[in-house]
Amino acid sequence: MADNSTRAEVRERILDVAEKHVRHVGHQKTNVADIANELGMSRASVYRFFPTRAAIDHSLYARFAEQALEAIRDIARSTAPARVKLVAILETLHHRTRRQLAEERNIHALFVAAAGENWRVTRSYLEHLRADLEAVICDGQKASEIPATDPSKTAQSIITAMTPFLHPVLVEQRVFDGGDIDADLDLHVRFIMRALEVLEE
Repeated sequence: MADNSTRAEVRERILDVAEKHVRHVGHQKTNVADIANELGMSRASVYRFFPTRAAIDHSLYARFAEQALEAIRDIARSTAPARVKLVAILETLHHRTRRQLAEERNIHALFVAAAGENWRVTRSYLEHLRADLEAVICDGQKASEIPATDPSKTAQSIITAMTPFLHPVLVEQRVFDGGDIDADLDLHVRFIMRALEVLEE
């Protein structure tokens, strides 16, 4: 590693290599020795940046979660009406989960582990998601597109209602069970949006 590399740069390089290994063999078979060897580092050097092997998995999850948040923030920054943004955000989140299941099974497995073991980074992701939805709801309320409700509670209710289409284990079960998932998603999202119309403090 270059002597003038900053700590943040080295950390990102470790994660880059770890991500490559996780994509190839899965997070359970990825080990610190292989990561260190590819980077020309000792295992002890890797542990200076990540105190445990699990910390690497958690940081990778946080990286992927941030990519999902950036995708929905791009939608939130658009000039579309708030209700249109909410629909697009919910559909985008679901399709990202399905795409991981279909095309990135090892990354999907990482998300399954994170959800099943209730990692702290998972809770952090959901909190950021709630805050981002809350911001869109607030914009909609200012434009009189969404009734005046508590935006934080409304955002959390939307996340809870979307759990069958966002939780990686439940999405996987839906795919394996068959059926028209897109039609079910459309009906579910329309139900949520209809519920917003009748909510009012």
